[in-house]
Amino acid sequence: MKRSRLAKTIEAFIFAAAAAASACSTLHAQSANLDPYSANDRAPDARLKADILVVVAHPDDETLVSPYLAREINDEHKRVAMVYGTRGDAGNNDVGPEQASAMGQIREFEARQVGSSLGASSVWFLTGRDTVSQNVLNSLEHWGHGACLEQLVRIVRLTRPSVILTFLPDFTTGENHADHQAAGVLATEAFDLAGDRTVFPEQVSPATNPDKNTNLTEALRPWQPQKIYYFYNPTHDIFTGQGPQYSSQEISPSRHVSYAMLAAEAFALHRTQGGDAIRRAIDDHALEGSQSPIVRFLTDPVRLIFGKSLVPSGIADDVFTGVVPGGIPFQPPPRPAAAEPSQPALEIGDPWNYYRAFWLTHGLDRLANVVPLEITVKVGGSLAIPLIVDNPLDQPITVVLSVQAPDGWEVKPLAPISVDPHTRYYLRVQAAAPATKLAGWQQFTISAQEGDRKIGAVPIRVELSTGWVAPQ
Repeated sequence: MKRSRLAKTIEAFIFAAAAAASACSTLHAQSANLDPYSANDRAPDARLKADILVVVAHPDDETLVSPYLAREINDEHKRVAMVYGTRGDAGNNDVGPEQASAMGQIREFEARQVGSSLGASSVWFLTGRDTVSQNVLNSLEHWGHGACLEQLVRIVRLTRPSVILTFLPDFTTGENHADHQAAGVLATEAFDLAGDRTVFPEQVSPATNPDKNTNLTEALRPWQPQKIYYFYNPTHDIFTGQGPQYSSQEISPSRHVSYAMLAAEAFALHRTQGGDAIRRAIDDHALEGSQSPIVRFLTDPVRLIFGKSLVPSGIADDVFTGVVPGGIPFQPPPRPAAAEPSQPALEIGDPWNYYRAFWLTHGLDRLANVVPLEITVKVGGSLAIPLIVDNPLDQPITVVLSVQAPDGWEVKPLAPISVDPHTRYYLRVQAAAPATKLAGWQQFTISAQEGDRKIGAVPIRVELSTGWVAPQ
Protein backbone atom coordinates (compact mmCIF):
# COMPACT_ATOMS: atom_id res chain seq x y z
CA MET A 1 0.00 0.00 0.00
CA LYS A 2 1.46 3.35 -0.99
CA ARG A 3 2.03 5.74 1.93
CA SER A 4 0.82 9.33 1.67
CA ARG A 5 3.17 12.32 1.83
CA LEU A 6 1.63 13.26 5.20
CA ALA A 7 2.42 9.84 6.65
CA LYS A 8 6.01 10.07 5.47
CA THR A 9 6.32 13.52 7.05
CA ILE A 10 4.95 12.23 10.37
CA GLU A 11 7.34 9.26 10.33
CA ALA A 12 10.29 11.58 9.64
CA PHE A 13 9.27 13.87 12.51
CA ILE A 14 8.94 10.91 14.91
CA PHE A 15 12.37 9.61 13.85
CA ALA A 16 13.99 13.04 14.36
CA ALA A 17 12.36 13.43 17.75
CA ALA A 18 13.56 9.99 18.81
CA ALA A 19 17.09 10.80 17.65
CA ALA A 20 17.05 14.08 19.54
CA ALA A 21 15.80 12.37 22.67
CA SER A 22 18.53 9.77 22.36
CA ALA A 23 21.16 12.50 21.96
CA CYS A 24 19.85 14.38 24.98
CA SER A 25 19.89 11.17 26.98
CA THR A 26 23.51 10.59 25.98
CA LEU A 27 24.50 14.16 26.88
CA HIS A 28 22.71 13.85 30.21
CA ALA A 29 24.54 10.61 30.92
CA GLN A 30 27.84 12.26 30.02
CA SER A 31 27.14 15.33 32.16
CA ALA A 32 26.08 13.14 35.04
CA ASN A 33 29.60 11.76 35.05
CA LEU A 34 31.06 15.27 35.50
CA ASP A 35 31.68 16.67 38.96
CA PRO A 36 29.14 19.52 39.44
CA TYR A 37 32.00 21.49 41.02
CA SER A 38 33.22 22.20 37.48
CA ALA A 39 30.34 24.68 37.15
CA ASN A 40 32.66 27.06 39.00
CA ASP A 41 34.78 27.20 35.84
CA ARG A 42 32.07 28.67 33.65
CA ALA A 43 32.74 32.18 32.29
CA PRO A 44 31.37 35.16 34.25
CA ASP A 45 27.91 36.39 33.30
CA ALA A 46 28.45 38.50 30.15
CA ARG A 47 25.17 40.40 30.66
CA LEU A 48 26.72 42.40 33.52
CA LYS A 49 29.98 43.42 31.80
CA ALA A 50 30.54 47.18 31.72
CA ASP A 51 33.22 49.42 30.26
CA ILE A 52 32.50 52.31 32.65
CA LEU A 53 31.31 52.11 36.25
CA VAL A 54 29.88 55.40 37.57
CA VAL A 55 29.83 55.61 41.38
CA VAL A 56 27.82 58.48 42.89
CA ALA A 57 25.95 59.20 46.11
CA HIS A 58 22.35 60.06 45.18
CA PRO A 59 19.92 59.60 42.30
CA ASP A 60 20.53 62.65 40.04
CA ASP A 61 24.29 62.92 40.85
CA GLU A 62 25.05 61.23 37.53
CA THR A 63 23.95 64.51 35.90
CA LEU A 64 27.48 65.89 36.31
CA VAL A 65 28.73 63.38 33.73
CA SER A 66 25.56 62.30 31.89
CA PRO A 67 26.39 64.19 28.65
CA TYR A 68 29.68 62.26 28.53
CA LEU A 69 27.84 59.02 29.27
CA ALA A 70 25.42 59.76 26.42
CA ARG A 71 28.42 60.18 24.11
CA GLU A 72 30.07 56.94 25.18
CA ILE A 73 26.87 54.87 25.12
CA ASN A 74 25.43 56.09 21.82
CA ASP A 75 28.48 56.78 19.68
CA GLU A 76 31.39 54.91 21.23
CA HIS A 77 29.24 51.85 22.00
CA LYS A 78 30.46 51.57 25.57
CA ARG A 79 28.51 49.77 28.27
CA VAL A 80 27.87 51.86 31.39
CA ALA A 81 26.82 50.65 34.84
CA MET A 82 25.73 53.14 37.51
CA VAL A 83 26.01 52.74 41.28
CA TYR A 84 24.21 54.94 43.81
CA GLY A 85 25.50 54.92 47.39
CA THR A 86 22.13 56.00 48.83
CA ARG A 87 18.54 56.38 47.67
CA GLY A 88 18.53 60.09 48.50
CA ASP A 89 15.83 59.82 51.16
CA ALA A 90 16.84 63.13 52.79
CA GLY A 91 16.26 65.09 49.58
CA ASN A 92 13.42 67.38 48.58
CA ASN A 93 10.30 66.33 46.66
CA ASP A 94 9.05 68.71 43.97
CA VAL A 95 6.01 66.69 42.89
CA GLY A 96 4.38 64.93 45.84
CA PRO A 97 4.04 64.66 49.62
CA GLU A 98 6.29 61.60 50.02
CA GLN A 99 9.36 61.98 52.22
CA ALA A 100 11.98 59.91 54.08
CA SER A 101 12.06 56.21 53.17
CA ALA A 102 9.15 56.56 50.76
CA MET A 103 11.02 59.36 49.06
CA GLY A 104 14.06 57.09 48.72
CA GLN A 105 11.95 54.46 46.99
CA ILE A 106 10.65 57.02 44.51
CA ARG A 107 14.12 58.31 43.76
CA GLU A 108 15.33 54.76 43.15
CA PHE A 109 12.44 54.33 40.70
CA GLU A 110 13.46 57.57 38.95
CA ALA A 111 17.13 56.56 38.82
CA ARG A 112 16.26 53.31 37.07
CA GLN A 113 14.17 55.24 34.53
CA VAL A 114 17.09 57.61 33.96
CA GLY A 115 19.47 54.70 33.49
CA SER A 116 17.13 53.26 30.86
CA SER A 117 16.84 56.64 29.11
CA LEU A 118 20.61 57.07 28.94
CA GLY A 119 21.05 53.47 27.83
CA ALA A 120 22.94 52.27 30.90
CA SER A 121 23.38 48.50 30.98
CA SER A 122 22.67 48.22 34.73
CA VAL A 123 21.80 50.29 37.81
CA TRP A 124 22.86 49.30 41.35
CA PHE A 125 22.25 50.63 44.87
CA LEU A 126 24.35 50.37 48.01
CA THR A 127 22.76 50.51 51.46
CA GLY A 128 24.21 53.90 52.47
CA ARG A 129 21.96 56.44 54.16
CA ASP A 130 21.60 60.03 52.96
CA THR A 131 23.68 62.19 55.32
CA VAL A 132 23.53 65.97 55.68
CA SER A 133 27.10 66.97 56.49
CA GLN A 134 30.26 68.44 55.00
CA ASN A 135 32.49 65.90 56.77
CA VAL A 136 33.14 62.71 54.78
CA LEU A 137 33.83 60.78 57.98
CA ASN A 138 30.25 61.47 59.12
CA SER A 139 28.92 59.98 55.89
CA LEU A 140 31.19 56.95 56.01
CA GLU A 141 30.02 56.21 59.55
CA HIS A 142 26.33 56.74 58.73
CA TRP A 143 26.55 54.66 55.54
CA GLY A 144 28.22 51.72 57.24
CA HIS A 145 31.61 52.06 55.56
CA GLY A 146 32.62 48.40 55.65
CA ALA A 147 29.27 47.04 54.48
CA CYS A 148 29.04 49.48 51.57
CA LEU A 149 32.64 48.77 50.56
CA GLU A 150 31.90 45.05 50.48
CA GLN A 151 28.87 45.70 48.29
CA LEU A 152 30.81 47.94 45.90
CA VAL A 153 33.72 45.50 45.58
CA ARG A 154 31.15 42.83 44.67
CA ILE A 155 29.65 45.12 42.00
CA VAL A 156 33.10 45.81 40.54
CA ARG A 157 33.74 42.07 40.35
CA LEU A 158 30.34 41.51 38.73
CA THR A 159 30.54 44.34 36.17
CA ARG A 160 34.31 44.16 35.49
CA PRO A 161 34.74 47.79 34.34
CA SER A 162 37.82 49.18 32.63
CA VAL A 163 37.19 52.71 33.98
CA ILE A 164 35.61 54.10 37.15
CA LEU A 165 34.13 57.62 37.24
CA THR A 166 33.29 59.05 40.66
CA PHE A 167 33.25 62.13 42.89
CA LEU A 168 36.50 63.75 43.93
CA PRO A 169 37.55 62.50 47.38
CA ASP A 170 38.46 65.94 48.68
CA PHE A 171 36.96 68.84 50.62
CA THR A 172 36.25 71.76 48.31
CA THR A 173 33.83 74.68 48.26
CA GLY A 174 30.51 74.23 46.51
CA GLU A 175 27.92 71.84 47.76
CA ASN A 176 30.43 70.35 50.21
CA HIS A 177 28.19 67.29 50.41
CA ALA A 178 29.95 64.62 52.43
CA ASP A 179 27.99 61.84 50.69
CA HIS A 180 29.55 62.88 47.38
CA GLN A 181 32.99 62.60 48.91
CA ALA A 182 32.08 59.24 50.48
CA ALA A 183 31.18 57.86 47.05
CA GLY A 184 34.64 58.89 45.82
CA VAL A 185 36.34 57.31 48.82
CA LEU A 186 34.53 53.99 48.38
CA ALA A 187 35.11 53.93 44.62
CA THR A 188 38.83 54.54 45.11
CA GLU A 189 39.04 51.81 47.74
CA ALA A 190 37.15 49.37 45.50
CA PHE A 191 39.45 50.25 42.57
CA ASP A 192 42.43 49.13 44.66
CA LEU A 193 40.80 46.15 46.38
CA ALA A 194 38.56 44.34 43.87
CA GLY A 195 41.55 42.68 42.19
CA ASP A 196 42.97 41.38 45.47
CA ARG A 197 41.70 37.87 46.16
CA THR A 198 42.46 38.26 49.87
CA VAL A 199 39.91 41.10 50.14
CA PHE A 200 36.40 39.76 50.83
CA PRO A 201 37.73 36.30 49.89
CA GLU A 202 34.30 34.73 50.32
CA GLN A 203 33.29 36.57 47.14
CA VAL A 204 35.99 34.91 45.02
CA SER A 205 35.92 31.43 46.59
CA PRO A 206 34.32 28.70 44.42
CA ALA A 207 30.83 27.60 45.40
CA THR A 208 30.85 24.31 47.34
CA ASN A 209 27.77 22.85 45.62
CA PRO A 210 27.13 24.92 42.48
CA ASP A 211 24.35 22.55 41.35
CA LYS A 212 22.40 23.07 44.59
CA ASN A 213 20.91 25.93 46.59
CA THR A 214 22.22 27.57 49.79
CA ASN A 215 25.80 28.18 48.67
CA LEU A 216 27.58 30.60 50.96
CA THR A 217 30.54 31.52 48.74
CA GLU A 218 30.09 33.46 45.53
CA ALA A 219 32.49 32.14 42.85
CA LEU A 220 33.26 35.61 41.47
CA ARG A 221 36.58 36.50 39.85
CA PRO A 222 38.93 39.19 41.20
CA TRP A 223 38.90 42.22 38.88
CA GLN A 224 41.36 45.07 38.48
CA PRO A 225 39.94 48.28 36.92
CA GLN A 226 42.50 50.14 34.82
CA LYS A 227 41.73 53.86 35.28
CA ILE A 228 39.86 56.11 37.69
CA TYR A 229 38.70 59.69 37.07
CA TYR A 230 36.99 62.19 39.36
CA PHE A 231 34.43 64.97 38.93
CA TYR A 232 32.85 67.52 41.26
CA ASN A 233 30.79 70.72 41.44
CA PRO A 234 33.03 73.38 43.03
CA THR A 235 32.42 77.12 42.96
CA HIS A 236 35.78 77.74 41.28
CA ASP A 237 37.88 76.04 38.61
CA ILE A 238 39.86 73.07 39.87
CA PHE A 239 39.85 71.25 36.51
CA THR A 240 42.23 73.16 34.24
CA GLY A 241 45.14 70.93 33.33
CA GLN A 242 43.87 68.10 35.55
CA GLY A 243 42.21 65.82 33.00
CA PRO A 244 40.21 65.44 29.79
CA GLN A 245 37.16 67.54 28.96
CA TYR A 246 34.22 66.67 26.70
CA SER A 247 31.79 69.05 25.00
CA SER A 248 28.13 68.63 25.82
CA GLN A 249 27.10 70.77 22.84
CA GLU A 250 28.37 68.40 20.15
CA ILE A 251 25.71 66.67 18.07
CA SER A 252 25.48 62.91 18.43
CA PRO A 253 26.00 61.33 14.99
CA SER A 254 23.61 58.51 15.84
CA ARG A 255 20.89 60.48 17.68
CA HIS A 256 21.11 63.81 15.77
CA VAL A 257 20.74 65.97 18.88
CA SER A 258 23.34 67.32 21.30
CA TYR A 259 24.68 65.23 24.15
CA ALA A 260 23.29 67.92 26.45
CA MET A 261 19.81 67.24 25.05
CA LEU A 262 20.15 63.49 25.60
CA ALA A 263 21.27 64.20 29.17
CA ALA A 264 18.38 66.65 29.67
CA GLU A 265 15.84 64.09 28.42
CA ALA A 266 17.20 61.69 31.02
CA PHE A 267 17.27 64.22 33.85
CA ALA A 268 13.64 65.18 33.17
CA LEU A 269 12.76 61.78 34.66
CA HIS A 270 14.13 62.93 38.05
CA ARG A 271 10.79 64.63 38.65
CA THR A 272 11.23 64.93 42.41
CA GLN A 273 14.51 66.79 41.85
CA GLY A 274 13.37 69.42 39.34
CA GLY A 275 12.90 67.26 36.28
CA ASP A 276 9.57 68.85 35.38
CA ALA A 277 11.23 72.25 34.86
CA ILE A 278 13.74 70.66 32.50
CA ARG A 279 10.90 68.88 30.68
CA ARG A 280 9.11 72.22 30.13
CA ALA A 281 12.33 73.84 28.91
CA ILE A 282 12.83 71.00 26.41
CA ASP A 283 9.23 71.18 25.17
CA ASP A 284 9.43 74.97 24.82
CA HIS A 285 12.79 74.75 22.99
CA ALA A 286 14.19 76.93 25.79
CA LEU A 287 16.79 74.64 27.34
CA GLU A 288 19.71 76.94 26.49
CA GLY A 289 17.93 79.96 27.99
CA SER A 290 16.75 78.24 31.15
CA GLN A 291 17.85 79.78 34.44
CA SER A 292 17.84 76.44 36.23
CA PRO A 293 21.26 75.64 37.75
CA ILE A 294 20.74 72.07 36.57
CA VAL A 295 21.01 73.29 32.98
CA ARG A 296 24.62 74.34 33.63
CA PHE A 297 25.50 70.76 34.52
CA LEU A 298 23.85 69.58 31.32
CA THR A 299 25.28 72.14 28.90
CA ASP A 300 28.75 72.90 30.28
CA PRO A 301 31.65 70.67 29.22
CA VAL A 302 32.09 67.52 31.29
CA ARG A 303 35.38 68.11 33.08
CA LEU A 304 37.26 65.22 34.65
CA ILE A 305 40.20 65.04 37.03
CA PHE A 306 42.69 62.28 36.29
CA GLY A 307 43.08 60.04 39.32
CA LYS A 308 45.40 57.28 38.26
CA SER A 309 45.94 54.81 35.47
CA LEU A 310 47.49 51.36 35.59
CA VAL A 311 48.01 51.46 31.80
CA PRO A 312 50.01 54.04 29.79
CA SER A 313 47.98 57.27 29.64
CA GLY A 314 48.58 61.00 29.93
CA ILE A 315 46.64 63.27 32.26
CA ALA A 316 44.61 64.92 29.48
CA ASP A 317 44.31 61.85 27.23
CA ASP A 318 40.95 60.35 26.38
CA VAL A 319 39.42 58.25 29.13
CA PHE A 320 39.98 55.04 27.16
CA THR A 321 43.54 55.74 26.05
CA GLY A 322 45.70 52.72 26.88
CA VAL A 323 42.82 50.54 28.08
CA VAL A 324 43.47 46.84 27.49
CA PRO A 325 40.25 45.12 26.28
CA GLY A 326 40.84 41.83 28.08
CA GLY A 327 41.71 43.37 31.43
CA ILE A 328 44.97 43.51 33.39
CA PRO A 329 46.45 41.66 36.38
CA PHE A 330 45.98 42.94 39.92
CA GLN A 331 48.31 45.81 40.75
CA PRO A 332 48.39 46.65 44.46
CA PRO A 333 48.74 50.34 45.31
CA PRO A 334 52.00 51.56 46.84
CA ARG A 335 52.01 51.44 50.61
CA PRO A 336 54.54 54.08 51.71
CA ALA A 337 54.98 54.51 55.43
CA ALA A 338 53.59 57.76 56.75
CA ALA A 339 56.31 60.12 57.92
CA GLU A 340 56.28 60.51 61.68
CA PRO A 341 57.26 63.96 62.98
CA SER A 342 60.41 64.13 65.04
CA GLN A 343 59.58 67.58 66.43
CA PRO A 344 56.36 69.16 67.72
CA ALA A 345 54.07 70.17 64.87
CA LEU A 346 50.70 71.81 64.17
CA GLU A 347 48.48 70.12 61.55
CA ILE A 348 44.99 70.50 60.15
CA GLY A 349 42.58 67.98 61.68
CA ASP A 350 39.93 65.71 60.16
CA PRO A 351 38.55 65.42 57.55
CA TRP A 352 41.50 67.13 55.82
CA ASN A 353 44.02 65.15 57.84
CA TYR A 354 42.26 61.93 56.82
CA TYR A 355 42.46 62.87 53.14
CA ARG A 356 46.22 63.43 53.31
CA ALA A 357 46.67 59.89 54.59
CA PHE A 358 44.08 58.54 52.14
CA TRP A 359 45.82 59.99 49.07
CA LEU A 360 49.17 58.63 50.21
CA THR A 361 47.75 55.15 50.83
CA HIS A 362 46.07 54.97 47.42
CA GLY A 363 48.87 56.46 45.33
CA LEU A 364 46.97 59.70 44.70
CA ASP A 365 49.57 62.18 45.94
CA ARG A 366 48.82 64.47 42.99
CA LEU A 367 45.37 65.24 44.45
CA ALA A 368 47.04 67.02 47.35
CA ASN A 369 47.76 69.94 45.01
CA VAL A 370 44.35 70.20 43.33
CA VAL A 371 42.41 72.01 46.07
CA PRO A 372 43.83 74.26 48.84
CA LEU A 373 42.43 73.99 52.37
CA GLU A 374 39.00 75.59 52.02
CA ILE A 375 35.41 75.43 53.24
CA THR A 376 32.02 77.05 52.67
CA VAL A 377 30.29 78.76 55.62
CA LYS A 378 26.80 80.23 55.66
CA VAL A 379 26.50 83.98 56.26
CA GLY A 380 25.83 84.46 59.99
CA GLY A 381 26.89 80.86 60.65
CA SER A 382 29.88 79.43 62.45
CA LEU A 383 33.22 78.00 61.44
CA ALA A 384 35.14 75.30 63.29
CA ILE A 385 38.72 74.65 62.19
CA PRO A 386 39.96 71.30 63.56
CA LEU A 387 43.63 71.17 64.54
CA ILE A 388 46.13 68.64 65.84
CA VAL A 389 49.21 69.39 67.91
CA ASP A 390 51.64 66.47 67.69
CA ASN A 391 54.24 66.06 70.44
CA PRO A 392 56.73 63.26 69.65
CA LEU A 393 59.13 64.35 72.40
CA ASP A 394 59.82 62.61 75.68
CA GLN A 395 58.70 65.64 77.71
CA PRO A 396 55.48 67.69 77.80
CA ILE A 397 55.25 70.95 75.88
CA THR A 398 53.19 74.11 76.29
CA VAL A 399 51.80 75.55 73.07
CA VAL A 400 50.35 79.00 72.44
CA LEU A 401 48.12 79.42 69.39
CA SER A 402 47.33 82.64 67.58
CA VAL A 403 44.71 83.27 64.91
CA GLN A 404 44.94 85.73 62.05
CA ALA A 405 41.33 86.23 60.97
CA PRO A 406 39.59 88.45 58.39
CA ASP A 407 37.70 91.56 59.47
CA GLY A 408 34.14 90.95 60.57
CA TRP A 409 34.71 87.52 62.11
CA GLU A 410 34.48 86.90 65.86
CA VAL A 411 37.05 84.34 67.02
CA LYS A 412 36.82 82.63 70.39
CA PRO A 413 40.03 83.18 72.38
CA LEU A 414 42.38 80.24 72.84
CA ALA A 415 44.17 79.46 76.09
CA PRO A 416 47.68 77.91 76.10
CA ILE A 417 47.58 74.12 76.00
CA SER A 418 49.80 71.49 77.59
CA VAL A 419 50.53 68.42 75.46
CA ASP A 420 51.82 65.23 77.07
CA PRO A 421 54.81 63.34 75.63
CA HIS A 422 54.13 61.18 72.56
CA THR A 423 50.58 62.51 72.28
CA ARG A 424 48.34 64.06 69.62
CA TYR A 425 46.24 66.85 71.09
CA TYR A 426 42.95 67.74 69.34
CA LEU A 427 41.39 71.19 69.43
CA ARG A 428 39.27 73.57 67.35
CA VAL A 429 39.39 77.22 66.45
CA GLN A 430 35.81 78.53 66.41
CA ALA A 431 34.65 81.69 64.72
CA ALA A 432 31.30 83.38 64.06
CA ALA A 433 30.77 84.51 60.46
CA PRO A 434 29.68 88.04 59.53
CA ALA A 435 25.96 88.69 59.17
CA THR A 436 26.41 89.93 55.60
CA LYS A 437 28.23 88.33 52.71
CA LEU A 438 31.78 89.51 52.10
CA ALA A 439 33.21 89.16 48.61
CA GLY A 440 36.22 86.98 47.87
CA TRP A 441 38.06 84.44 49.97
CA GLN A 442 38.15 84.92 53.73
CA GLN A 443 41.68 83.89 54.74
CA PHE A 444 42.50 82.44 58.16
CA THR A 445 45.94 81.44 59.44
CA ILE A 446 46.44 79.62 62.73
CA SER A 447 49.98 79.59 64.12
CA ALA A 448 51.45 77.61 67.00
CA GLN A 449 54.37 78.64 69.21
CA GLU A 450 56.23 76.40 71.66
CA GLY A 451 58.57 78.49 73.79
CA ASP A 452 60.54 80.70 71.42
CA ARG A 453 60.04 78.56 68.32
CA LYS A 454 57.20 78.38 65.82
CA ILE A 455 56.07 74.79 65.34
CA GLY A 456 53.67 75.27 62.47
CA ALA A 457 50.98 77.29 60.73
CA VAL A 458 47.70 76.20 59.08
CA PRO A 459 46.19 78.44 56.38
CA ILE A 460 42.56 77.88 55.38
CA ARG A 461 40.31 79.96 53.18
CA VAL A 462 36.57 80.38 53.61
CA GLU A 463 33.83 81.16 51.11
CA LEU A 464 30.71 82.81 52.51
CA SER A 465 27.38 81.73 51.06
CA THR A 466 23.81 82.96 51.34
CA GLY A 467 22.47 79.63 50.03
CA TRP A 468 22.03 76.24 51.59
CA VAL A 469 25.16 74.96 53.33
CA ALA A 470 25.46 71.59 55.05
CA PRO A 471 26.67 71.62 58.66
CA GLN A 472 30.28 70.77 59.36
